[in-house]
Amino acid sequence: MPTAYGTELVTALSALIASFLSGLLGIGGGVVLTPLLLYLPPAIGIGALPVKIITGLTIVQAISGSVLGAFRHRAYGNVSARLVLTMGPTGAAASLVGALVSRDVDDRVLLGIFAVLALATAAMLLLPAEPQQTGTGDLRLNVPLAVGISIVLGFLGGMVGIGAIATIIGALVYLLRVPARIAIGSSLGIGMFAAVAALIGKAATAQIDPPLAWVSIRTHPQLLMRILAAVVIIAALRMAASAVFG
Repeated sequence: MPTAYGTELVTALSALIASFLSGLLGIGGGVVLTPLLLYLPPAIGIGALPVKIITGLTIVQAISGSVLGAFRHRAYGNVSARLVLTMGPTGAAASLVGALVSRDVDDRVLLGIFAVLALATAAMLLLPAEPQQTGTGDLRLNVPLAVGISIVLGFLGGMVGIGAIATIIGALVYLLRVPARIAIGSSLGIGMFAAVAALIGKAATAQIDPPLAWVSIRTHPQLLMRILAAVVIIAALRMAASAVFG
């Protein structure tokens, strides 16, 4: 079993990295945080975190990231209210069901679902697409397809504890032909609906560790930058000493 202090430190550092990258890329950080929490603790010898606790932590981080990102992109005019209101509520309902069901699902199945989502995301983001040349006001939307996408991704995202924002972006661009900038902004709003619903489901089924969740949402990219700066300074001083004194 992992030690309390070691686990909190790894959770904090993992959340910092995920928050930094999600802020840089404009997407949720669950797709980054999940593998970090899954593989980093065993790699440094403090023991593995339970998969279901990891899925609970990532959904907490997904909420904070999607809320801030959605407001930022809304200010830039990149959020389609119609798209969010069409896909958000249905995605939230499916996400709640997925989160509730996940309590009784084998960990290997949850990891397999995460892997499938990640690979599908990569494929949709890499495949060529011809987006509509339009703004948020006159965006053409295939409503049945949009609702179907939100239900499938909401359910799977709720199971593995991510807002599936990166996957939503891929689906919006590749399947619904939404322009990339609108897809990124709108996906954060859609993912926010799903993440809140998943959090309720995970909390109701005891898949949330409150102390670790608190640690994960109290971390900020600015702190990560200071930590990285300190590491660089120490490394530079060490190399300078080696150069001078041998």
